[in-house]
Amino acid sequence: MTITQLDPGDSVAMGQWYDLAVAVTHHDLPDFPTPSRQQHMARFEHPSPAVIEETVLAWNGDRVVGVASYQLPQSENLSVVYLQLIVHPQHRRHGIGTALLDEVYAAAHRHGRKLIEVQTVRALPGGVARDESAYRYLTNRGHRPGSTSLRSHCQVAERSSDDEKLLAEAWTHADGYSLVQWRDAAPEAIVEDIAALQSRLMLDAPTGDLSVDQQVYDVARIRRQEASELSRGHRAYSTAARHDATGQVVARTKLAFETDDNTQARQRITIVEPAHRGRRLGLIVKAANHEYARSQEPALRLIEAWNAEDNTPMRSVNAQLGFHPVDGWSVFQLPIPTT
Repeated sequence: MTITQLDPGDSVAMGQWYDLAVAVTHHDLPDFPTPSRQQHMARFEHPSPAVIEETVLAWNGDRVVGVASYQLPQSENLSVVYLQLIVHPQHRRHGIGTALLDEVYAAAHRHGRKLIEVQTVRALPGGVARDESAYRYLTNRGHRPGSTSLRSHCQVAERSSDDEKLLAEAWTHADGYSLVQWRDAAPEAIVEDIAALQSRLMLDAPTGDLSVDQQVYDVARIRRQEASELSRGHRAYSTAARHDATGQVVARTKLAFETDDNTQARQRITIVEPAHRGRRLGLIVKAANHEYARSQEPALRLIEAWNAEDNTPMRSVNAQLGFHPVDGWSVFQLPIPTT
């Protein structure tokens, strides 16, 4: 085995990395959609805002059998490295993952970072089986998860009439509000409100014992994020609630198609301004957004969502919308060893 730093201009290595990602996804998470080739090949040309990504590859002869890709935030969370590490199922338990992790530790040290954040999957009681070797690897070395999220599925084809009833009842609690809906880029008239809502997201989202900074968004950062996602082949549907008396957008949700599978979408950000909570606005924007996405995407069958295990209010909303837990995701922050 040899380990090399990826040259993003090496199309052969990038292609082998993509093939590995597909193989790992199909083996470990067969209910996940196949990763998008367009998104993968564009990840360095159109990076996420305020993030630098680096990657190391493990080779068996002329084949890539393991990859550690790590992101270095540039605006907030400057002590953290966000890591995705995969090894081909046929090459596991031969030290490849450990060798790649050592490379990331060294890179984190060079960049002056203190923590490596990584997620591992676990099966839920009575749920589908999952390979929990990564979780055991970390816990056997004394690491403990700082937060746990639940991934849930909603079969949207079964929800149309139920969502209509939910919406009708919820609107009885939300007099004085109206909806704004859009695809991809937020309308210019409300983009400042969207940036303000997104800036307060980490103030409200449960983060357990993780070290997490608040992310600060302005209009320029929102536009850079939208442009990056479009360049990667994403398309997104959003619904916001506007307070009619002030014209302010006070709630927002987003649903994204991030792969080539038109039948599956991912629930992204949902946030309600604190002063406007208690009026079912979270339920309203999510249910209305599901309906909006279905009207534009007739092939849509399944929506998946991640929610912190202790985010009881949002999990309750999702349960009303027909989401059912599938598996659990433990988030670890690994301290960088001193040299």
